[in-house]
Amino acid sequence: MGPLKMSKSLIAFFAAFLSAQYIHAQMGSPGHGETQAVALHPTNPDIIYAGAAKGLCKTLNGGKDNWPTYGLATYSPRTIVVSTANPDLLYVGTHKMGVYRSKDGAVSWEAVSDGISYRDMRALAIHPKNDQIVYAGTDGGGVFKTTNGGRQWKEINRGLIDKVVRALVIDPNRPNTLYAGTWHGVYKTTDGGSNWSADPNGVYDVDVWALALDPTDSQIIYAGTRPRGVFRSEDGGKSWTAGAKPLTENIASMAIDPASPSHVYVGTLAGVFVSTDSGDSFETAGLRWSNNAWTLVFDPKTNPTTLYYGGVGGVLKTTTRGVQWDVTGPIRD
Repeated sequence: MGPLKMSKSLIAFFAAFLSAQYIHAQMGSPGHGETQAVALHPTNPDIIYAGAAKGLCKTLNGGKDNWPTYGLATYSPRTIVVSTANPDLLYVGTHKMGVYRSKDGAVSWEAVSDGISYRDMRALAIHPKNDQIVYAGTDGGGVFKTTNGGRQWKEINRGLIDKVVRALVIDPNRPNTLYAGTWHGVYKTTDGGSNWSADPNGVYDVDVWALALDPTDSQIIYAGTRPRGVFRSEDGGKSWTAGAKPLTENIASMAIDPASPSHVYVGTLAGVFVSTDSGDSFETAGLRWSNNAWTLVFDPKTNPTTLYYGGVGGVLKTTTRGVQWDVTGPIRD
């Protein structure tokens, strides 16, 4: 019997598989330290927040060491937003425990959920110019809004037929314009949430888990769905087109490269994928066998080429557009 010959595709398969196994060995078992949220300090790249199974974790050195817990233990933080004007102010949405606020960089916390009738949080969005205005998307109660830093919230669901809201994004150039990803499509408001509407001819009657705005043109928006792939709008959601080669994986998160907006990254339940043609087609981004990519975040101001992943085992980052991923420090229970 002659020597075993392997095709290039088979070699690539085993290389990726072994790489994934190494990553998981470094990061811990899937049930320990799963990260559902990552948020970055707006001016200090060494400060990163992560919502993990053991609570709100924070690193002060870019994740070089293990991440200590800064409160909210057992609260399972799902979504984190940080004020641009006051980086010590952050809001955290949790699993069935509502919203918490810190004014001192996660040293101390206070519950700020008065008025939120459904406290299973899925998404938070903070006003880019007024950090007292925050929107909260819930897993069954729709959208809530505060204008006083969380002291009081108001339900804003007029026109929002579906109240399972898994994604919220604010147009930074038009802060009264928001998009909500729901179980039945994309809804839009242009009056700060007073009224919502969905175009039946748009991304409608499809489960939307992720939304992302082009950082160079906020009229361009992407919607990640299950299981119909990625949709793209170039006119603020008035019309949508699907990619020529749709991604069939279940999508959980999205991020757009601020240095090259045609590069669109998608986190799925089967790893990370990237499109280099504005969502028309996708290929693996080096984490094909790393499950549950719950969050993808670029650092647009201090390190625009750095992309962070949060998912099974902890936080990873790449500075090579997914060619190589580095473990920033395992987040374990």
